[in-house]
Amino acid sequence: MDFDATQRSIAEVIRTGDHIIPRYQRDYAWEEENIQDLWNDLKAAPAGGHFLGNMVVHSSGPQQWDLVDGQQRLTTILIAIVAIKNAYESIGEHGRSQGLNEYIQQRDLSGETTFRLRYRNEAGFLQLRILSSPDEQVVKKKPESNAERAQFSAFTLLSDLVNAEMRDSPHSPAQTIDYIRDRFLQANVVYVRGGDKNSAFRIFETLNDRGRSLRQIDLVKNQVISAIEATPGRDEELVWTTCVNLVESTGWSKVSTEDFLGYFWNSTSQQPDDEIIAVTRIRRSVDHHLQSFDDEEGAAREFLRRFHQTAEIFNEFDDCLASPNGKHWERIVPPDRWRKDVFEEIDSALYGCLVPGSNLPLNILFALLRSYIHPRHKSIAKKILLDFLRSIEALQFRWSISKRPSTSTIRRAYRRAAYAVDAASSASEYTRALEAFKADAVRLMPTDVQFKDGLRGLTYFAQKPADVHRVRRTLEKIEEFWGHSKLPRNQDMTLEHIEPQGGRSVNSRQNFWLGKLGNLMLLPGKTNSALPPNFYDKAPELLNWTNRQDAILQRQLRTRTWDNVAANERMEELLEIALKVWPRTL
Repeated sequence: MDFDATQRSIAEVIRTGDHIIPRYQRDYAWEEENIQDLWNDLKAAPAGGHFLGNMVVHSSGPQQWDLVDGQQRLTTILIAIVAIKNAYESIGEHGRSQGLNEYIQQRDLSGETTFRLRYRNEAGFLQLRILSSPDEQVVKKKPESNAERAQFSAFTLLSDLVNAEMRDSPHSPAQTIDYIRDRFLQANVVYVRGGDKNSAFRIFETLNDRGRSLRQIDLVKNQVISAIEATPGRDEELVWTTCVNLVESTGWSKVSTEDFLGYFWNSTSQQPDDEIIAVTRIRRSVDHHLQSFDDEEGAAREFLRRFHQTAEIFNEFDDCLASPNGKHWERIVPPDRWRKDVFEEIDSALYGCLVPGSNLPLNILFALLRSYIHPRHKSIAKKILLDFLRSIEALQFRWSISKRPSTSTIRRAYRRAAYAVDAASSASEYTRALEAFKADAVRLMPTDVQFKDGLRGLTYFAQKPADVHRVRRTLEKIEEFWGHSKLPRNQDMTLEHIEPQGGRSVNSRQNFWLGKLGNLMLLPGKTNSALPPNFYDKAPELLNWTNRQDAILQRQLRTRTWDNVAANERMEELLEIALKVWPRTL
């Protein structure tokens, strides 16, 4: 890997040439605490200057360097130099002030003035309102973005710090400002120049790895966006930001953008094999993938397109879990792929996969839904898709209810299936992927005893709704298994406590049975809200909605008697039905 690394003062670094902040870098974001810490460190530094750490760059033109690492520090130092320059002006030291000009701007070989620090996509505020304007001009132009406000706050704070030290120093104003100037210019860094962009990224990754996973999402963003030629509207960056916002606004599961990147990349077949790519290795895997194409920009655009498709799919999970009626998919499904009745079926099956609340099947879910909504080759048939989703529910529902932990075995099963689905280009390949997954799922299925024990542990109280979706799904599937349901299909169902909670504490052990499966049933929302407050009075209305196969509840409702003994008897009956609803064999 081609690079050189030397210790240099900030003065030497700035005079090396123009430093460019690439468009993939995050905006300036230093806060008062960061700036105050830098000021204090520089002030307390011994002779020879304070060590600021590493800076990583790569060449992007004659005497021009793209900053891979160090932009926040260098931006702050340039803003400080302007504050120092203004301080010289305020005491009439015009010569000293002019002496700092070369650290802010320079003339290139054509005689044009260029800024020592600038953005690839010029925002204008830093250069035109801080680095090149008198103090009063900075005040006149109000910052608009968060980055501009942070830059202006840094300028204001650094100006105040310079003025405060001048006021409190026993030395002359000129001497005091000289001390401040020299502290900044004599501070030093290890200045690392990569031979090219990829070398610089690898150096940055290595230098920053201290045994903890780096922010792979940022590294991958840099890798992908930098491979795409910039558009005037910065479209590719807006797409990436949209993806991040979609993930961060999804409430179904606390999946960070970093984790989402892992599930996305492990839902694709863009790697040599179907082994799981650990989050810490994703940047290298993506880099290898992009470098394998003659058209690296085309590959990067394809990565971004699929990343966006997957983020949109993930964002729909919230609405699926809230109301699996299929309507919400119309927002993202291409018109030629959209049919409400079809997506109603898909939503219902997907709901069962999401109910366990586990992230484990995300990669296979992403691969399946992309292959149906945005097929790269031949679309997966609806029948195969639904069979796949039901098989995923069968495994994951049993696994989660049985409180089995995440293991490498189940993760590999989902990864193998995702890889096979994403790589499939024919109906027969989709079918083989399904059959292979079913074989894996049967081997992984928790035992009936484990499953029943997990179901016994489910509870639902209004004050503790954590299991609400699992309980609802259990009762819905049992109702479906029984058939001849009295519940309307076109209304939202709510959970009803057969023996009311009343004002009883949900933390008391003697009241636990009230939240267990045996004491719960499904009712239409309108019916539930109009029920009398006690069991005896509401029993006749409950009987109107009770499935005739629910024999124990039918019997007790007719006699208007109900207690924890009857509820436990009913629960054991429901558990036996659940074994048939979610069998160990597929």
